[in-house]
Amino acid sequence: MEAVRRAAGSDGFAIAFAATAIILSAALALPQPAFGGIAEDINAWLCGILRDTCNWIFAGQTSMLASIGADGVLSADFDQMLGGAGDVTMHDVVRGVWDAAILPIGCGMLSFVFTVQLIKVSQRMDGNASMPGVKEVVLMLVFFAVFLFLIQNSFDLMQAVYEVARLAIDRVVGLFGEGGEIDLAEVSIATTEDDVAALLAMLVVALVSWLVVIVAYVVALVVSWARAIQIYVMAAFSPIPLALVSLDETRQMGVGYLRNFAAVCLAGVIILVLLVSFPIVLGGLNAASAGAPVVDTVVGGLSYALQYLAMCVLLILSLVKSGSWARDILGG
Repeated sequence: MEAVRRAAGSDGFAIAFAATAIILSAALALPQPAFGGIAEDINAWLCGILRDTCNWIFAGQTSMLASIGADGVLSADFDQMLGGAGDVTMHDVVRGVWDAAILPIGCGMLSFVFTVQLIKVSQRMDGNASMPGVKEVVLMLVFFAVFLFLIQNSFDLMQAVYEVARLAIDRVVGLFGEGGEIDLAEVSIATTEDDVAALLAMLVVALVSWLVVIVAYVVALVVSWARAIQIYVMAAFSPIPLALVSLDETRQMGVGYLRNFAAVCLAGVIILVLLVSFPIVLGGLNAASAGAPVVDTVVGGLSYALQYLAMCVLLILSLVKSGSWARDILGG
């Protein structure tokens, strides 16, 4: 303790203490401010989360849209369009209905038409039994044999029409793929600017477009499945309209059936064209930057997102109208 008191009372200690006090006072008099930037950091962090969320939603949408293609109902074989439970498929059901219930009706209608035509010929031959009358009978027998063959093989004939449309679908797939090969993930539509309000608006648009994409996905599946069911049902009832073709008074009804069946088969090609071209149209929207993967402005990002939403709505409407477009192609 004595040594400490002597050191504290020395002139050197007093000088050192005074110098330290002066330095500390100067430091306090001229402070160097430190910038924390807490608000800016929070804003950047929040914008990053919103931006990543928007990009994740849009990437998920493009993946879902890419999964809709020809692989499945559109290009399936006629006997496997809708699958089945165990060893029984819907093809087996409609084939059984055609064979057991509808084919006898068609043959009966054809027999009735043949009887009516035979009565008409016999009435014309009452007055004179010349060879032209016999010729009419022979032609009528040939006519009956041809239509009987058509009716008895009507299900296979409808399957042949479907196979022609399926061949066209396979060729389209061979040219352009099923639509999934086009990568839209490289086009980001979330703005890079740290604007929370704009990114919140973008998030709202992304959520709405996600709902629309889900609806488009469901509509595409429903339209494809409905087409398959309609083809099966129309093929099962084909003997009746083919029998109607044999009578002059009902021929237009049978021709209308054949045209409608061909239109339903052709609708598959239209659906595939829509699904294949949809990603291409999305990738070429005006707001998408051709050289950069990201839209740099808030207005551009929102514009692209709204165009994206509009195109999804247009896809839904196009899928719903595919059947009527096919009928228009074949003359209504």
